[in-house]
Amino acid sequence: MKKSALSQSLCYIPVLLIGLFMPFSQAAGAVLHVSPGGDDKNPGSEKAPFATIRHAAQAAKPGDTVLIGPGVYREHVLVKTSGTEKAPVIFKGSRGSKGEYLSIIEAPGTAVEKWTPAPEAGKDVWKTPLAKRPDVVMMDGSMIAYINARTMKLPPGKQKIPDVVDENVLWGKTFSGMDYFRLGVNTRVSHKLFRGRKELFWPVIKNVISGWRDGVLYVRFADGSTPRDHRFAVSYGVAFTLYNVSHLKFTDLHVRNSRIQFVLGGKSAHITVENSLLMHGNSRITVAPTVKNTTVRNCVLTAGFIRNDLFQLRSDNDMRGGVLYRIFKHIIGTGTSADCSVWDHGENTKILDNIILKGLIGIDAVGIGTEVAGNVIREMSSVGLCTGARSRGHYYGNIIMNCGIPLRIHTLRHERARREEYHYGNLFVQAPNAGGHGYVHCSSYMTRADGVNFEPFINKWGRKRYRYKKNPPAPVDAGKFYIYHNTFWGGSNRYIPIDFETLPLRFRMALPFFIVNNIFKDSGRLSTTDHELTAPNLLYSFPGDDPVKRSDPKVAQVNKVLDTKGAEKLWNKKALPGLPDLSLAPDSPANGAGIDISKPFVSGGKKYAPLPGFKPGYFKGKAPAPGALQQGESFEKFAAMHRKALESIRMLENLKK
Repeated sequence: MKKSALSQSLCYIPVLLIGLFMPFSQAAGAVLHVSPGGDDKNPGSEKAPFATIRHAAQAAKPGDTVLIGPGVYREHVLVKTSGTEKAPVIFKGSRGSKGEYLSIIEAPGTAVEKWTPAPEAGKDVWKTPLAKRPDVVMMDGSMIAYINARTMKLPPGKQKIPDVVDENVLWGKTFSGMDYFRLGVNTRVSHKLFRGRKELFWPVIKNVISGWRDGVLYVRFADGSTPRDHRFAVSYGVAFTLYNVSHLKFTDLHVRNSRIQFVLGGKSAHITVENSLLMHGNSRITVAPTVKNTTVRNCVLTAGFIRNDLFQLRSDNDMRGGVLYRIFKHIIGTGTSADCSVWDHGENTKILDNIILKGLIGIDAVGIGTEVAGNVIREMSSVGLCTGARSRGHYYGNIIMNCGIPLRIHTLRHERARREEYHYGNLFVQAPNAGGHGYVHCSSYMTRADGVNFEPFINKWGRKRYRYKKNPPAPVDAGKFYIYHNTFWGGSNRYIPIDFETLPLRFRMALPFFIVNNIFKDSGRLSTTDHELTAPNLLYSFPGDDPVKRSDPKVAQVNKVLDTKGAEKLWNKKALPGLPDLSLAPDSPANGAGIDISKPFVSGGKKYAPLPGFKPGYFKGKAPAPGALQQGESFEKFAAMHRKALESIRMLENLKK
């Protein structure tokens, strides 16, 4: 199996610090020192350091290292100097004896202290003059809800404020930004996906919301607090901008409180961000389509929102994560998800061994030649891993857990471009009987010129949908999608493992998905006719569940379907905090139930080429097992990734203290 670049330690975990804090060795070039107490007129030596990273970046030459001393740097760093392949420019932060981050970089900003009541805006609303609209509003070190500029520009409404707000309100169709300051303390949120449940609005954002209009920053509390009870700060812009530069490395930094922490644009290439903590804003790292060979490795990335604990898998009895998602999408954002840890549209980007926690989208991997491996992505209210119209890449060896949608294959057929995705060796973990695992999205009939080729129809649930006309002008060109040797644990019977909506009906064809050698929770909605290849997967039920009646009898003919007793023998039963041991038991019914995909194989009478990531002989016996692990393979790799994530969560909790 193709190996992940998984690191064996986290740089802030004390028990694993051996070797991480060896004395710094000078590279081929000079070492330029930066300290908050320095002066940019200094030569940048250890005894006479620069004051700003920006000035050091201007002075650096290929092979130099910018050593950033302890302290807080509030500046926008525009790097214009490039390194070379053999002599990169390195920006290195300082770490404490226990691995704590000591070099903190924020976008320029200011503390906000002069507040006065604003009864004209509503009860418990406060205001302060602020000439320019900020990009981020922070309270007590956490990002708070901040109403988007478009909504704040709308004139305040004169209608009565409802007790329950619905989709139209959240989309800003009936409310202006100023109207949100008048919402009652018992206001609830409803949504068509909440199945009748209504959740309180204010607790989801910790009873505070902010917005800027006409030179004034407003804040509303729903719990009787006042600004005097808290520390407020605002910031403007991004922390690091890298444009048309190459061969740069950033390591051991804590970058926060900025709209975006790293922006990579122009024809930048060979940029590495590693061993760093990135927080806040609407994105931690963005990579433009023109950027090549970026590496994001061994970092911790999180939204750092004031209610980070509510970025969670939604369930029928708790839709607070759903409310938070809607607030981020429609109030903080403008109809699209307003938070993403790694937004990658570049070429040959490598996203390796990171811990991505608590936000809306973990990785938006819409690039070409992308490698996403060894990451833990968890508690994303929207999507763990999202691919898009031009995605081509390998996504393997990751743990994606407790996300609204762990895997979202987006914009199917928005563009007639070559698209090729390989998803293998991943653990997708959801709570038992809560949520689904994957979702395939397509709305080309609504937004593209291709819409003239669709006609409406009514599906079996009585809903209006669209499908390709009987004689489409050209064959459907969606790309190729290979999903194999993954383990999908948990989830609800209401969802098929990979939800294709009504796409097969829409396109009047089997979709170009190859779903092979996976382990899925049994679902009555799984079909074998929707995809080019769906076999031989293994389906199981949780102990105590009644096996569902499959709507497609062919499912049991081409896949191995376990009854409840068979499912009980599927995995080892070792105890892990928060993650089931998904290694195969010696007598597991999965053993030998798969098909060898490391060489040409035949399924359903059709011949298929080998799939990448697995070398011949990757299993013992006559046939492989479905799932991410083979018989006898240790679970320790995934367990180590899980422990690393738990240490990251504890580290973030300690930061708040």
